Amino acid sequence: MAFFSEIFFSTLIGKPVYTIDEKYYGNFRDFIVKRQNGNFLITKVRIRTRDGHRVIVPWHDIHSIEADPVSLKVNKKFAEIAPIDYDEDELRLKRDILDQQIIDTENHRVVRVNDLKIVAVKDELFMVAADIGLRGLLRRIGLEQWALSLAQILRRSFSNTLVPAKYIDPFPARIRHDITLTVAQEQLKQMHPADLADIMSDLDHFERTSILQALPTDTVAKTIAELNPEVRKEILGKLKDETLTQVLERLAPDAATDIVSELPRRRMQHVLATMRTSDSKDIHELLKFRKNTAGSLMNTEFVAFQKTLTAEEALKELRSKGQQAEYIYYLYIVDGEGGLEGVISLRELIFVEPQTPLASLIKRKPVFAKSREHAKSVVAKFTKYNLIAIPVVGKNKKLEGIITVDDILPLFKAAA
Repeated sequence: MAFFSEIFFSTLIGKPVYTIDEKYYGNFRDFIVKRQNGNFLITKVRIRTRDGHRVIVPWHDIHSIEADPVSLKVNKKFAEIAPIDYDEDELRLKRDILDQQIIDTENHRVVRVNDLKIVAVKDELFMVAADIGLRGLLRRIGLEQWALSLAQILRRSFSNTLVPAKYIDPFPARIRHDITLTVAQEQLKQMHPADLADIMSDLDHFERTSILQALPTDTVAKTIAELNPEVRKEILGKLKDETLTQVLERLAPDAATDIVSELPRRRMQHVLATMRTSDSKDIHELLKFRKNTAGSLMNTEFVAFQKTLTAEEALKELRSKGQQAEYIYYLYIVDGEGGLEGVISLRELIFVEPQTPLASLIKRKPVFAKSREHAKSVVAKFTKYNLIAIPVVGKNKKLEGIITVDDILPLFKAAA
């Protein structure tokens, strides 16, 4: 067999296919592939015959791919060629990957496939990379050689921009025939929700749905919380109430409340009624506060310590309750009624003698925000005192929640 060691898929499309006895059989239309060891093994060839029929032949029926002029040869005579069908788990390069969108998981962006790199290994062909760059696009429209000549004159490099096949995981074509999103799903699961939210914003509804279905519920929840309101509203409108409930139960109360507050009133009530009592109670409490107040920004998941405890007792309690809190760098000291007495750092607690009372570690009056205090005032306190978290109090200075710096970052951005 004679094959190119490397070729680009676009150079084959529409090229003639001949039989072993040099008779014209038709034109090349597509490769059919199957995932194998991170690449895509070419298993079959799709041809449009000279009388207009579309047929599929197995790859082992291909005798050679000629370079000049580009053409393919089948190792059988015309009458010996027996068309077959492709399997459920196979994909077509032209239909399912070429000109479709893929996610560049390294740079957290959505890009379009302009061409595909094919490599020969012994008697097999593999699709090993997607070309997402300008050179691939120019190759498609027949201007690659002109661009290379110009680059040589200008002494500029003009390389291909390739995404390795291991980062491409196409959804089956039967899910959607006109648009196929190729996603490295395992890579997506490891990405930060904020990066996933950026990617989701560049996709359409069908593609967003496909990604959400491939991700764990915890990741889905955190990603939805990071979306801009317009995109989030669209996604929430498509989620079943049962799924939305699962999403909300995996978020901190403040993040869950932000999402619930965007729902139509009737749906909000239904979703809250189906949630765990403890979760819905927290959300109901936060919904009482007006937007852009400290209460509306705070997270009610925190750990407070009675001032009568010793350092050793507090550490023991922290080990048992720490998982309940979103943030434990600051430790909040309260009196018997839950009123805020002071704030100490975790570092201070670790480096004192075990029998030291917590009350003796309080050096100054705590900086706090009142639950109905305006968000602008809260931002000012973060800036003035160089804080990364601030406690929120209600009547009689009762500790009700905390606001962390990530909760107010959007307000900093808005002010800038």
